[in-house]
Amino acid sequence: MTAEINPNDNLRISSVQTAQRVLMGTNWIEQPLPSQITQQVGPFLLIHHWQDYFQGGQDPLDVGVGPHPHRGFSPVTCIYAGALRHRDSLGNDHVVTAGGTQWMDSGSGIVHSERPADSIAQDGGILEIIQFWVNTPRAHKMDAPSYQPLSAQETPSWTEEGWEIALVQGQWKRHSSPIQSHHPMRIANLKCSKANATIVLPMPSHWSGVLYVLSGSIQMGDASASERQMMVLGPGESSTVSLTANEGSRVLFLSSAPLEEPVVSHGPFVLNSYEEVQTAIMDYHDGKMGDLTEK
Repeated sequence: MTAEINPNDNLRISSVQTAQRVLMGTNWIEQPLPSQITQQVGPFLLIHHWQDYFQGGQDPLDVGVGPHPHRGFSPVTCIYAGALRHRDSLGNDHVVTAGGTQWMDSGSGIVHSERPADSIAQDGGILEIIQFWVNTPRAHKMDAPSYQPLSAQETPSWTEEGWEIALVQGQWKRHSSPIQSHHPMRIANLKCSKANATIVLPMPSHWSGVLYVLSGSIQMGDASASERQMMVLGPGESSTVSLTANEGSRVLFLSSAPLEEPVVSHGPFVLNSYEEVQTAIMDYHDGKMGDLTEK
């Protein structure tokens, strides 16, 4: 059975953009979002793709990102190779391996660290992750923070039209992710090992989204995107879009209902006004977001 290509796909493609290579601390990463063209897509504010090889022989506390605060959004990390250790001021200390996801709702404030698993720092190995930021609706920005890990085994996964689908958040046909969110969205990792396989992705007509290509090349309508490129999708007339792999490909699919609220961000804080950002900065310095001491 071959999926039918939707003739309206071209109408939903806003742009195809190449990720910028940026230096974060001592690490070079790919940043497709935000860009000079696109600041955000629905509630999705940032996408960072990091792939690195560690030689080993390092102290685990010398690699990755040390303790830092967040308020007002969810930093979400998908692990594609290796393993990532999460620690936070709620007392969580947890490692998620390849195929899993770390979903943290920062809520009113949390301090956390994100580092390669101790074994990677000490023995060496490859780490590949994507972290994306999901804005939290105003009504829930000051909810209590939470941490939702999802292992590869817990992730709803199946094969359809030659594509492997791993559902991170939301619903897809009879499948439902256990991760809870404050806003309607559908997030999945897609993988295809052969060329010319077409899959129909559910995407309500008023939703917007992103297809980010980790590797390979994809086609939608008349547009194509290859490794380290992002295809931006806007609202349209159809409730689906058709995605074809031009070769073996890995793709992150982010889609969501509109979230039309003011966004004022400053470093690790995403709120609705400058006054709220100033309050967040003071609350962090006053210790109101908790404390994380790594050992």
